[in-house]
Amino acid sequence: MPWWPGHRGVSGKRVAILVPSLQRGDATGNDALGMRAALAARDWEVRLFAEGGDRSLGFGTSADARAFLRDGASAIFHQGTQWDNGVRIFERVPGVRIARDHNVTPAAFFAGVSEDFVGASNVGLEQRQRLARDPAVSWIAASSMNAGELVALGASPSRVGVVPPFHQAEDLAAVEPDEIALRRWAALPADVLFVGRLAPNKGHRRTFRIAASYAELFGRRLRIRLVGSHDRRWAPWLALLARDREQLGLGDSIEYLGTLSTSELKAAYLTSRLLLCCSEHEGFCVPLVEAARLGVPVVATWQQAVAETLGPEALVLRAVSDDVVATAIHRVLDDGGLRDALVGAQQARYAQLFAPSAVERAFLAAVEPLLEGEPRG
Repeated sequence: MPWWPGHRGVSGKRVAILVPSLQRGDATGNDALGMRAALAARDWEVRLFAEGGDRSLGFGTSADARAFLRDGASAIFHQGTQWDNGVRIFERVPGVRIARDHNVTPAAFFAGVSEDFVGASNVGLEQRQRLARDPAVSWIAASSMNAGELVALGASPSRVGVVPPFHQAEDLAAVEPDEIALRRWAALPADVLFVGRLAPNKGHRRTFRIAASYAELFGRRLRIRLVGSHDRRWAPWLALLARDREQLGLGDSIEYLGTLSTSELKAAYLTSRLLLCCSEHEGFCVPLVEAARLGVPVVATWQQAVAETLGPEALVLRAVSDDVVATAIHRVLDDGGLRDALVGAQQARYAQLFAPSAVERAFLAAVEPLLEGEPRG
C-alpha cells in the first residue's frame, strides 16, 4: 500500500502539488490539502511535496518531488513567499505547470521590522514576476486582485483564472468547541475578534487606534481578542504594538490568544460579537469566510481583496476615519437587525462562492482542462 494519501495509481494522470511548508490550520496548507482531495476523487494520482511541516499530513521531500516528476508528471506550485528550491523544481517540470498565486506581502511592510523578511519578500516578488512572464505557466489566482497583478507583471490574461482557496470553515463548523476555552472566554465575551498572524500588514495598529476612538466616543473600552502567530524575528514590531497599547490606554482590554487549535478557534469565534478586519494587504483573507460560515458579522476597512471576498452587501468602509469605524462597530454591536442582515448576506455569499462544493467546482473547471492538455477558453 503506497504511503501517500490520495494515490490511485492511474497511468498518465499524475500531478505533484508543491508547497513551501505544510501545516494544519495554515491557509496555504488547507488549500493544498483541498486540491489533493479534489483531484484524487477524480482519479488523479496526487502527491504533496514540501520543505517541511506536519509529517502526519503525508508529504514527500524535495528529492521525492524530483523523482516523482521525472517521468512526466504535471505540477501545481503554491507561490506566496520566497522558495528557491521549489521554483527550481517547478521550472524543470516536464509536464503541465500551474502556479497557485497567494500573493506576496510587499517588502515595505517589513522595513524596520526584519531585514530577513525584507529580503525574502523582494525575492518572492521577483520569483512571482519571473513565473508570470513564463509563457508555459498557467495561473489560478485566489482573487481578481491577484489576477490583475499577475497580468500587470506580464502573464497573459488567457493564462490566468480565479479560484477561491480551499479552507477549513466546514471543519470549524463541525468540530466541538474546546470546552475549557469556551467556558473561559464566554465568561467575558469579546466585542471584537481578529484572526491573522501578528504581522505588520494585518492592521493591528489601526485596530488599536479604533479601540481608543471607541472608548472616547462611547465611554467604555472594547474587549478585543487577537488570534494568530508571530515570528520571533519581529521583535521591533511587537514592541511597537506594546507601546501603542500603553500610550492609547487600552490596558487589559486587548488579549492575545496566540496560535489556536481548530476547536479553540471555534470557541474564539463563538464567544466574539464581531470580526474586525483592518488588514492593509491580503490576497483573499480566509478568516472572512470562516466568520461567514459561523455566523459572526464582519466590519472591515477597505482593501481590494477584502472587499472582493466579502462582496457588495458587506460592511466595508473605504477612506474613513477611525471614529467612523468605531461608530460602525457600535452600530453592529447595538443593532440586532443590522447584525442579522450582515450575517445573512455573508452566509448567502458563502453558499454561492465559498462552500466546499463551489470551491471544488471552480478548481476542477480551471485545472482539469489544463492538466488534460485542453486549451483554456
